[in-house]
Parts: sequence; C-alpha cells; structure tokens
Amino acid sequence: MDDAAPGISVTQSFLLVALFAVINSDGSRLGDRHPQRGPQEVVGMTGPAQSAVLASVQPARIAAIHFEEGQTIKAGDLVVQLEESIQFSRAEFARAAAESDLNIELARTRLQQAQRDLDRLVRLHGSEHSSSKELSDASATAEAARLEYELAVFNQAQAVRAYEREWRLLEEYRIRAPFDGYVTERIKHPGETVDQLEGVLRLAQLDPLLVTVDCPLSLAGRVKAGAEFCVRPENADWPVRIGEVIFASRLADGASQTFRVKLSVDNKDGHWVSGLKVLVDFSSTVAGSARPCPASPGAFAPLNPASSVVPATGKVDFKRALPTGVE
Repeated sequence: MDDAAPGISVTQSFLLVALFAVINSDGSRLGDRHPQRGPQEVVGMTGPAQSAVLASVQPARIAAIHFEEGQTIKAGDLVVQLEESIQFSRAEFARAAAESDLNIELARTRLQQAQRDLDRLVRLHGSEHSSSKELSDASATAEAARLEYELAVFNQAQAVRAYEREWRLLEEYRIRAPFDGYVTERIKHPGETVDQLEGVLRLAQLDPLLVTVDCPLSLAGRVKAGAEFCVRPENADWPVRIGEVIFASRLADGASQTFRVKLSVDNKDGHWVSGLKVLVDFSSTVAGSARPCPASPGAFAPLNPASSVVPATGKVDFKRALPTGVE
C-alpha cells in the first residue's frame, strides 16, 4: 500500500514540501519582511519636510503650467504662468508716468519766471514804477509756483511707487516654487480660470524627510535636539539611515505619557518615500559616520529569482519546486 496519505498524490506531497520550505524558523512567511522591534525602538512615520499648495493671488486664467506630476522643482522656478496681458499694460503705463519728468520741468519753469518777476519788483519797490500791491501779488505768485514745483516732485515720486506696485502685481501672475520640491498633484490645468487664493498645484519637499514619533517619557533625558539615532523602515527591504533630532517637545501628553519628537533624515538619493513606517532606535546615539547604523535585526536577504521557488511576485513556481522527472 502506498505510504502517502489517502487522496494526496506524490506531486501534491512535493508541493507541500516546497511550501513548508518558504516558512522561516520563527514561523513567519518569507513574504513577511517586518523585523522584530527592539526594546527602545519607537514607531514613527516619514513625511515631507514641508508642503505647500501653490495658489493664485489674483483671479486670472491659467496660461501655462510648466511642470507635471512627479517632476522635481528648484526654488524660484516658474511653475505656473497666469494670463498677464492686462496687468502688463498697466505696468507699462505706470512705467511711462514714472519715467516722465515733464510736470517737474513745467513747474520749474513757472517758478523761475515768478522768481524773476518778484526780484524785479523788489528792485523797483519805492519808485513810481512799482507799488506795494504789485510786490505783494508777485510774492504770492512766486510762492504758489514754488508749491506747484514741490507738488510736481511729490507726484513724480508717487508715480515711481505706483510703477513698483504694478510691477509687483505683475509678478503675482507668475507663481514660483518657494522651495526645492516634488510635484504631488496638479489641481488645475491650462485654460482654466482660478479665483483669488485658489490652489493650482501641490508641492512637497522630500529632501530631507521628516520623521515624527511619540516617545515615552522615559526617553526624555536622552532625546535632545542635535542628537542622531538610527532610523530603519519596518519593512527590511529599505536601507537604514541616520536621523537628526530637530525638535523634542517639552510638553508631554498626559494621557499617553509621551512627547513628540521630530527627526530630519537625509534623502538626497530620493530612495525613501513619504508615508514610510519606520522604527527609531533610541538605545544609543550615533557618533557621526564612525559608528554606522547596524543592519535591521531579523532582516531577510533579498530573494534570488534564479534559485528561489518564490519569485518577486509572491507566487510559488510549482514546476521548479518539483524534483527532476516529476510533472
């Protein structure tokens, strides 16, 4: 009688052996790549260092959006161009008024003439050719001409300020990136009209990344701004990195007996993503590059698709699990 269990063929027996082979010694499946948490490790989450919704200050029609979702932007880059033709005309009109000094020259000419008339009457005062009333009228005319000249100078300065204001308003039709970032969403599209303060595009800074954790109060004396600790993703496929504490709250949450800590993690290569669940090891600080972070405990070596019966898809290659000659 066949030793195999009733109803189980030799082929099915080998398949069961192959499935048991992909179980770890600690009872976890090979697809479960979550290492055990250390005694002083706190769970946190990565997030952007800063994020912003770029909005229009002026109601206008979108002429162009120069970046697509997924592209990176440098601070100062022109991201969105709004229709600016009307505002450009206003700025040019203000520029012409600011550059013109005709009113000042006209007022200066009148002042000079009034002053000459006044000087002539002063010389003739007391003679039969000049009366006191003529001298008084000339003095008033000269004073009025002086005030008109000062008013022309003041109006010229106001015209310069008006031009500067119109030029700044023109810049509001050009939306620029406030920081280096990553375009996460295009809210509007070219040709659409946006109202004042309506969002057009979402931008997030992913270098560095910000890790936020709620630490137990027992770590309050150890975690201080400037200290560096190892940060490893809960999924061991991701590399371990060093995080620098940039904020350690001195205000604890009474209910949970925890305090908020924020760490900055370098992400120049862009390998880490926002929203990654991580474990911060507060057991000891990292003394610069001389003491690198250890590998994640319980981390699995990457699978070799050429030799494994479990490809990256997570499905068992049943034919390769069978011995030679068994189909």
